[in-house]
Amino acid sequence: MRLIARLVILAKKHNHDIPTDLQGWVAQPLNIHRLQNNSYDCGVWVLAALSAVLRGRHVTGLREDDIVHMRHYLFTLTLSLPPAV
Repeated sequence: MRLIARLVILAKKHNHDIPTDLQGWVAQPLNIHRLQNNSYDCGVWVLAALSAVLRGRHVTGLREDDIVHMRHYLFTLTLSLPPAV
């Protein structure tokens, strides 16, 4: 929950208000069926789930075949960040 709270704070800091009340949140699995069949995409799935939650959704809507596109999207977003000063 700390990571989600930190991401919400960062979003608000950058003028992206996300109406989120973190009080009373309970962590629950988004899926009960396995979506990943390899040992290296777990971080991408976590970031996809965080993205879904921060957008007010309950599930990502992604399939395993979509993760390559999500990885590319995250890579492109990372490259578009301004350099740290």
